[in-house]
Amino acid sequence: MRKLLLLLPWTALAQTEFPHGVASGDVTPTGVTLWTRANRETTLTLEVGGEPRREVAVTADGDFTAKVRVEGLTPGTLYTYRWRDGEAASDEGVFRTAPEPSARQRVKFAFSGDSDGTLVNGEPGLNRFEVLDAIREENPDFFIYLGDTIYADSERRGPRGPAVTLEDYRETYRVNRGYAALRRLLASTAAYVQWDDHEVRNDYAGETVSKDLFAAGRQAFLEYMPVEAPTDDAEGCAAAPLYRVFRWGADVELFILDERSCRSASAEPRCTASGQSRGDIAPTLPSLVRLLAGLPIAPPTGCLDAINRPGRSLLGPAQMARFREALRRSAARFKFVISEVAISNLYAYPYDRWEGYAAERTAFLEFLRAEPGLRGVIFLTTDMHANIIQDVAVDRLANTPAITTEFITGPIAAVPLQRELGALGFPPSLLGQFKSLLGAACAELDSFGYGVVEVDPEAGSATITLKDQTGQVLGPDAACRKSITAPAP
Repeated sequence: MRKLLLLLPWTALAQTEFPHGVASGDVTPTGVTLWTRANRETTLTLEVGGEPRREVAVTADGDFTAKVRVEGLTPGTLYTYRWRDGEAASDEGVFRTAPEPSARQRVKFAFSGDSDGTLVNGEPGLNRFEVLDAIREENPDFFIYLGDTIYADSERRGPRGPAVTLEDYRETYRVNRGYAALRRLLASTAAYVQWDDHEVRNDYAGETVSKDLFAAGRQAFLEYMPVEAPTDDAEGCAAAPLYRVFRWGADVELFILDERSCRSASAEPRCTASGQSRGDIAPTLPSLVRLLAGLPIAPPTGCLDAINRPGRSLLGPAQMARFREALRRSAARFKFVISEVAISNLYAYPYDRWEGYAAERTAFLEFLRAEPGLRGVIFLTTDMHANIIQDVAVDRLANTPAITTEFITGPIAAVPLQRELGALGFPPSLLGQFKSLLGAACAELDSFGYGVVEVDPEAGSATITLKDQTGQVLGPDAACRKSITAPAP
């Protein structure tokens, strides 16, 4: 009996558990990527619809994560799945396959990003990801988890500092998966996940990022998210970009951009005056507007030349060419561009956004405007820690015509923009000038948030609504809701 009692603790430890839930992603009409993480080395059995599909060995080399691509599914069908190890079983997950490209039906999905789950003294540093519970209550067909899925360099990490090793990055993902709201949402619907900068390091560019940090951050992202590693050509990039395109019925196509892996170096160093730690606050504003805002008449010498220099790229030439061609070929009524950073004219600190790569931005917007029959292009964006709806023009202050519309939402758990600017010392008057400069009816800068997209094929419309963490529509008189119509291609 004594020997048996001594063995009991070891036996308990040997039981397989699934502490970080399950997830499904990159769903197509006939396929899906399924994910989980166990607590030890073992062999798991994946069940889909109650039937065993695959056995997968999980090892310490992959931090005990399991990821399987399943094909041969039926379009437009609700599936359940779970992982097993003998009697031990994960939570049940649910996903719906995309409908056939010819199917004309309503589609509802949600999007948000920016989830800093860093714990401070063992407690959430910001919130408990309440936005994700609100999204789950929407019962979306799928969720777009758009960038900054972790904050590996969060200031809340304290003395530990930013993540450096592969284990540092993995540990950050494990902390975020400790939030019940994230586990619940990922178990309830399929996700299309994209990274941004904080999965590696703030504002990084593929051209200049540390190879070691990039490799560790990328490996951890691919281990913990239901995303398949791309096999495309990586020439000119830190690695093959995580660019993907997905069709959801006759009316919806998603173009998921990777705006980090192939990005050129930032222009901010050329825009930083001597003795300053950051670049000029609004280098692209016209001189008169700069003077009215209390800024010098011009940014530092060479700044605008750096921002406007041809050849600098957010996407890299190969990804941009693939993206343009995919837009041309798309037969979907609505083409949703899933963009990590904003393409709108927002002016303040433009260096990390499309504005900071002005020649590429202008060329792409002119392509959208000039391409025959290319209609229904809508940008869905996060990163700004704000909720804004903006008509996008080449130069909004010059009254050039609007070419597309951008919906910016979030954060899930990050400091909202208004508080962030206040902490940087922005006086209330300057913040008011910024909101006025946006010229947007929907400009909610002090809320956590998410977006809901509802596509109605009969009306030929896409209605996008930005909401707070309680599910309430943001803005006075529901200003953060807008419907866009487009003709069938």
